[in-house]
Amino acid sequence: ESVISVCFNSSLLHYGGDVAVGAMTIMTSVMQFAMLPPQGIAQGAQPILSYNYGAKNAERVKKTYKTLLVACVIYSVTLWLAVMLMPRVFVSIFTPDEALIDFAAKALRIYYCGMVLFGIQIACQMTFVSLGNAPSSVIVAVVRKFILLLPLIYIMPNLITNRTFGVYLAEPIADITAVIFTAILFSFQFKKALKRIED
Repeated sequence: ESVISVCFNSSLLHYGGDVAVGAMTIMTSVMQFAMLPPQGIAQGAQPILSYNYGAKNAERVKKTYKTLLVACVIYSVTLWLAVMLMPRVFVSIFTPDEALIDFAAKALRIYYCGMVLFGIQIACQMTFVSLGNAPSSVIVAVVRKFILLLPLIYIMPNLITNRTFGVYLAEPIADITAVIFTAILFSFQFKKALKRIED
C-alpha cells in the first residue's frame, strides 16, 4: 500500500500538482472507510466457512459462501451508486475547500467506478483463506496491486488527453481486471476444494 501511495502521489504531483495529490488523499480515505463493512462481513463469515470445511460439510460451505457473496455485492453496488450520485457528500466529509471538493468529486467518480464489482473480490479472497488456500489469496492481491495497478499508474496518463484523470483511471481498470481474474481462479479452486471434501 505504501509503494502504491508513493507511485500515485508522485505521478499525480507531476501531472496535476497539489490539488490532484490532495484529491487522492481524500479518495484513499473514502475507499478505506467504505471497504470496512464488507471486510467485517467477510471476516465474520471466515470461521463459519472454515469450521464447515473442516467438518466436510460441503452444503454449508456453499451456502455460507453464497450468503457472503450476496451481502458483499449488495453492499458494494449500493455504495457505488451512492458515490456516483453524491460524490460531493463523501468528499466534503474530509475538506471544506470548494475548489478541492469540485475536483475531487469528479476524480472520485472515475477512481471508484470499478468498485461496483469489488464485493466479488472481497468474498473470494476471504473464502480462499477460509478454505486453507492462502497462496491463492496472496496471488489475487499481488495481481491487483503490483502486476496491474503499478504499471497502469504510469501507462494510463499516456493514453488519454487528461493525464491527471488518466492516473485515477488506473484504479478502476486494475480493479475490474482483478475481479475477472479472481472469479475465474476462484471458480476452479472452489470446485476443487468442494470435490475434495465430498470425496
